[in-house]
Amino acid sequence: MDRNEFHKKLHSSKGMMFIVTGLTALVEEEGYTPHEALNIAKVAGQECYFALNEIHNEAKEKIK
Repeated sequence: MDRNEFHKKLHSSKGMMFIVTGLTALVEEEGYTPHEALNIAKVAGQECYFALNEIHNEAKEKIK
């Protein structure tokens, strides 16, 4: 997803809004730097990847 697509979808995607809200809360409410907040998001993505992939595959199977 490129920058333009991100901005087009941001206001209509609950999930994307949660990500941005979460990053904002890490900085404003929990005192992390922007760099630290983005690193937390990166680690969270790495830790969740396999579970998300399994969820995605199960959803594809339900469609078949």
